[in-house]
Amino acid sequence: MRYLKFIVNDYRAITGPLEIDIANNSLVPIIGVNESGKTTILHSLFAFDHTNDKLNHSGRHLEDAQNLYSAAPPAATISAEIEISVEEFRARLKVVARNTPTLDGDVRAYLRLAKQVSGRLVIVRDLVADRYDIKSDLLSRRALNDALGREIVMRLPYILFFDDFRDSIEDEIEIKKDTDGEAGGWLAILQQLFIDTDSTYSVFALIGMEERRRKAVLARVERRLNDALTREWQTFNLEDVDALKIGVVYHEDTVAGGQVRAYLKLEVVETDLNDDKHFFFIRDRSKGFFWFFNFVMKLEFNPKVLAGSDVDAIYLLDEPGSYLHAAAQTRLCKKLRQLSERNKVVYCTHSLYLLDPELIPVNTIRIADKDGHGRVTLTSIHSHKGNILDRRSAYQPLLDALQVRPFALDLTHEKVLIVEGIIDYYSFEMFKTDQQMGVLPSVGADSIKFYVSLMIAWRRRYCALWDNDPEGRGAKLKTEKHFGAHESRRFYLLPRARGSRSDRKAQNLFDGRDLSMIRDRLGIPMNSSFEKTVTALFYSTIRSSVLENVSSRTRANFDSALSQCQFE
Repeated sequence: MRYLKFIVNDYRAITGPLEIDIANNSLVPIIGVNESGKTTILHSLFAFDHTNDKLNHSGRHLEDAQNLYSAAPPAATISAEIEISVEEFRARLKVVARNTPTLDGDVRAYLRLAKQVSGRLVIVRDLVADRYDIKSDLLSRRALNDALGREIVMRLPYILFFDDFRDSIEDEIEIKKDTDGEAGGWLAILQQLFIDTDSTYSVFALIGMEERRRKAVLARVERRLNDALTREWQTFNLEDVDALKIGVVYHEDTVAGGQVRAYLKLEVVETDLNDDKHFFFIRDRSKGFFWFFNFVMKLEFNPKVLAGSDVDAIYLLDEPGSYLHAAAQTRLCKKLRQLSERNKVVYCTHSLYLLDPELIPVNTIRIADKDGHGRVTLTSIHSHKGNILDRRSAYQPLLDALQVRPFALDLTHEKVLIVEGIIDYYSFEMFKTDQQMGVLPSVGADSIKFYVSLMIAWRRRYCALWDNDPEGRGAKLKTEKHFGAHESRRFYLLPRARGSRSDRKAQNLFDGRDLSMIRDRLGIPMNSSFEKTVTALFYSTIRSSVLENVSSRTRANFDSALSQCQFE
């Protein structure tokens, strides 16, 4: 089972339907000005899974969930379209039947419908009634839909929320169970660290354990923790990790009545040049260190991993890397891209370093905004109506990431043809018949990908055209993989000559006799290179009269190359 899509309705400032498709986009950056609703969108997705209710500051995502812009708001609902097989649907029904015998008759009816309703299923969570429903005319038993929805959600890939980590790690974390008999908050993360070190370990077993054995257990846990942190810290180059270790310390206090309360403490142990050790709380370190310690701990030792799959998990990150320096944010961008290869990553950012066009296809970026009534919307780069020339706009981090300023690419043409280089630009500019089309030269086959990003960001009608040679075909394939099938319909190769299987470049569009005529009319040597010939013609004062004598064969070749380009 896996998530395909989320639809949010009437959640806080989101009237909706606000939709996020993660089936086709495994990495979804959300940009927008302050107070545009970016965090609200992440909270809404996190709220779909009832197993998250006690997380995120004990349910911050569930507080004031109803729409804030209506006097009588409908119930806030989060819907998820999921993929589920017949076998999985039946298995979940059987679990419900075992747990709730009173629903056995309804379960048998649903089992007979399994083939008809499985495949894609939409589950809706009503946050006001705290009830699940299944959108299907065939599945109408409300009590069973709630029980079945809960059971399916528990078995779906987990949804993890990573905020900006303003919440400080407690100096001492008490070893006690919460109301449902489990570890909660940071204790749950430490419990997962213990289990990850050795499946027989538990933080609760430390209480009453013989002291020497407890020290041995803590030593192994410390080593597992520092191995994980060192690996990641070296990647991000945050601090001198050779001189930095995390200690896990146990201690007990006796309170009134002789009751013993046990605590775990995480402390940073720093060794100086004299081999003297210095001890700090986590909160005493830099904000960058503090952020990344939180990130690694919640990534590596999140207790929800046990309840779900390590593939197709959904990572929600609110302003990741806010306190990291530029180089570390660049590495974080690579980490997020790597995470998205097996999972789904949705994150909000103002940082240009987390929008690197080499890693983040621009057409996957979404813009959070508020309409004239203060309601949150989420749109693609293509459909957003904001003013891209306003430096205070949501687009600014993207423009910075693309290393352009609003005045750097003030194209006035309705259509833009991107070509490999300056000679292609000269050639197609001279032979184009559509004066509404402008030609934009790249600096090689691979660089077209960068200019595609610009066209998407600027919402231009464009096509990209590569030479039909090994380099051009390879660059086109890489660009298609980077931007996906929808954008790839704008990508073209120079068409081969009829009946030919040979490579084709812009030079091959000219009839050889025409090149000789051009050299003769311009008075340049007959052995001049193609590049020199085309450049000389483009800047010649007699260009128009020379072009009048170009053969119909050359014109037909250019017409064939241009006519295939559909500027949708």
